[in-house]
Amino acid sequence: MTKKSVTQICTVAAVLALPTLSWAGSATKSKKAPAPAPAPEKVLESAITGDIGLNVVTSYYYHGAIQQNHSASFQPYADINFKAFEGDGFLNKATVNFGIWNSLTNPKTSTSPSGNGNWKNPKAWVESDFTPGVSLTFGKVTLTESYQFMFFPNNSTTETSESIVSKLAFDDSDLLGALALHPTLTHQHEVSGKAALVGVANQGRHGNYWEAAVAPSVAAGPVTVTAPITLAFGSSKYYLEDGYAYFSAGVNLGYALPISKQFGVWTANLGGTYYNLNKSAVGGNADNDVVGNIGLGVAF
Repeated sequence: MTKKSVTQICTVAAVLALPTLSWAGSATKSKKAPAPAPAPEKVLESAITGDIGLNVVTSYYYHGAIQQNHSASFQPYADINFKAFEGDGFLNKATVNFGIWNSLTNPKTSTSPSGNGNWKNPKAWVESDFTPGVSLTFGKVTLTESYQFMFFPNNSTTETSESIVSKLAFDDSDLLGALALHPTLTHQHEVSGKAALVGVANQGRHGNYWEAAVAPSVAAGPVTVTAPITLAFGSSKYYLEDGYAYFSAGVNLGYALPISKQFGVWTANLGGTYYNLNKSAVGGNADNDVVGNIGLGVAF
């Protein structure tokens, strides 16, 4: 075979292969890359939170004034919070709050707020408080304004009391870390009726109460230890005299129960609180007292 014949055969083979190569190249180009998987949908945080629970105390003090000390008091409560706004500006969060709290005891041992004698018409249901309010968060500071309505089914002197309660809380967690104190300042102004000395007739109206408190806590596994400390003062229209009312310091152990969080966060509590009382202001017979408490609650 001559070189000319070989050249002619190669030329014919190349011409016949061109359509095949062209088709293969087109097929490769026509393949599309698989579509990317859709991004997982962002889980939105619930705008509704709250808690429900029951505490049992050996004696019931309200702002240092004895309400019940002859038997245990059972105190169920419920709170619900609606997040109305959340942002990154000067105002970080706005929440609307509704709370209800009750105190019940053995009607056979139900006593007057002085701690002596019996109620005129003893009932197990001693007190019920309704507290709607609004919380505004500015950075690390939260201001809560509430209207507190208190109802006393057992009392013939003061059946109801209404107050405006202002509370300022500072989140010092970033500043102090594990040593954070979580300080709060609280002011209560009576609008009508008596809030603490509910059994004292004609004691005056529009009294004022001031409170400074801290509640440092430390967590160790499922147990959280909290040590609340409170120092309180009041006016002579709130208490029996102006000035110092009481000091309290306590320890509370909270145990996170091993229950699935789809049913809420369940906590069992056990603790005690020491009270130093100014009898001239808060009334009653005790200068010092210790109150034990046990409880169960669920947050959602």
